[in-house]
Amino acid sequence: MGTKNIFNDKDKKQIEKHNLTVLDIETQLDKFRKGFAFIKLLEPATTEKGIVSFSKKEQISMADLFDNNIKDYVITACIPASGAATRMFKVLFTAIDDIKNKKAISTEAEICLKNIKKFAFYEDLKNVAQLNEKEIDGLIANADWLPIIEAVLHKTGLNLASKPKAFIPFHKYNGFVRTSLEEQINESLSYIVGYNNTLNIHFTISKEHLKEFKELTKKIKSEFENSKNLKLNISYSYQQKNTDTIAVDIKNCPIRDKKGNLVFRPGGHGALLQNLNKLKAEMVFLKNIDNIAPQWYREDIVWFKKVLGGYLIKIVNDIHAYLVMLEDGNVDAQDLEEMIRFAEDKLFVNIPEWLQDSDEIEKIDFLFSVFNRPIRVCGMVKNVGEPGGGPFFVEDDDGNISLQIVESSQIDIMNKEQKNILLSATHFNPVDLVLWKNDFKGKPFDLNNYANTEAGFIAKKSFEGKEIKAMELPGLWNGAMADWNTIFVEVPLSTFNPVKEISDLLRDAHQPVK
Repeated sequence: MGTKNIFNDKDKKQIEKHNLTVLDIETQLDKFRKGFAFIKLLEPATTEKGIVSFSKKEQISMADLFDNNIKDYVITACIPASGAATRMFKVLFTAIDDIKNKKAISTEAEICLKNIKKFAFYEDLKNVAQLNEKEIDGLIANADWLPIIEAVLHKTGLNLASKPKAFIPFHKYNGFVRTSLEEQINESLSYIVGYNNTLNIHFTISKEHLKEFKELTKKIKSEFENSKNLKLNISYSYQQKNTDTIAVDIKNCPIRDKKGNLVFRPGGHGALLQNLNKLKAEMVFLKNIDNIAPQWYREDIVWFKKVLGGYLIKIVNDIHAYLVMLEDGNVDAQDLEEMIRFAEDKLFVNIPEWLQDSDEIEKIDFLFSVFNRPIRVCGMVKNVGEPGGGPFFVEDDDGNISLQIVESSQIDIMNKEQKNILLSATHFNPVDLVLWKNDFKGKPFDLNNYANTEAGFIAKKSFEGKEIKAMELPGLWNGAMADWNTIFVEVPLSTFNPVKEISDLLRDAHQPVK
């Protein structure tokens, strides 16, 4: 039976509010039934093959190239910042349940609560919860954790878990604190203040947080523009409604809430490809809102941002020069061989055997197709057990081999060979990317043309106490950028300082220097 008849007029109006059609929903339901194919790994990218590792001399050259050219380009930092901090405080939510059930709280929760004074939100905690120093000392001494947890999480307290991570105070300075959003702006000021002494920075946010976002950024703009004689161009966008996906039960039937409405979920960070597509910038630095360090820990971070940016500029200059030659047809056999070697050595393009015996026109067409696409340079960190996808050589259904960032959910770990390749990875993806969005004539690419729409995945979630299935669109730096020219560059672990759990803020990198 088709799915058209399962939707009533009320459903259709709800679907339309998401800027979707019944046909769109049918397509989504079909994907739930059929599932997404696993990605076929060939081998991990390593510094021997697939990941560039620069000497100090080469780093200096790239950083200088970036610094000397930054004012010639339209550059923007793009920070996805719509995610709520709920998962960040999971350990405290679990502790509440443990206390109510008269069980011991976890060691991680106990460490966080014993060290509550080390968090940047501590002073706010005292003010909002009306707890004084003596009372908190007493609660800690008596292991009376519930009042402290409630002060952090509940509406009568700081209500931190309901806020986006962007608004959570991350770091404590002498006399003030900074949220992760403020820190992202402060960090960007260290390396991408460009033309007309202006910093362009873009955040993706949720509509319900717009008022607080505007209040916070207004305060930040006033402080920085007055003290540093520069202009902050802070922009924002929402995740588009038509990237939402319908939720289904374990039998792949649409689920409904208590009011009988269909349930939709955001399509994951892959939905933000549309936001990125609309950014008016040539070069975009992309990173997660929670991967941020305080200013006393940023030397390596800023340095390698410039290294990645400089290498992107170098690659773009070379590729665009080749594209001008290829379009004009002003190439000889020696030029074509040089371009083929560049594609192999710098972009790790797998050159098909048939190309060697092809005529000049076929080689020109092939190389033009290879070069004329968006470019991304991605920092990769040595694998030390941190969460995140990894860099791999993969093969598609047509036998094409390419470099990709792959998440573990995209891999068939029941396949022993695929699992072994996954486990042999030497590096992981910290989401530290610098992107080039325009073609060699300065026209923006339509990034939708370079995405693999079949690279999504199905995730298990819960809704009103029941297990449901949700569809994630191809990840922003996974399937959504599958057909970009991709370059991996090794960066040190010191550039990766994520805050996934509240306890991460107790790491040395996030605490004041002693």
